[in-house]
Amino acid sequence: MPSAISMRDLKRLSVGAIQALPHAVPIKNGTATVGVLSPIHTLSREYMSKVLADIEAAAARRSSEQEAAVEQLLAERGIE
Repeated sequence: MPSAISMRDLKRLSVGAIQALPHAVPIKNGTATVGVLSPIHTLSREYMSKVLADIEAAAARRSSEQEAAVEQLLAERGIE
């Protein structure tokens, strides 16, 4: 089981492969995590809560420069 999936590998995954994932897996572009792939049928509410809490904790650790970069990317995409 991979600890992360690359953007390139994501294009090649079949429905069966995604459904076989035992838990949510980060999607990476180089060293940057750009998303999370989660097979919805295998996630418990508790696990999903943990994943979301981990995301929030990681966001809280961003530097002001990183936060500004995220805000700029969101603004460029018209997302508040």
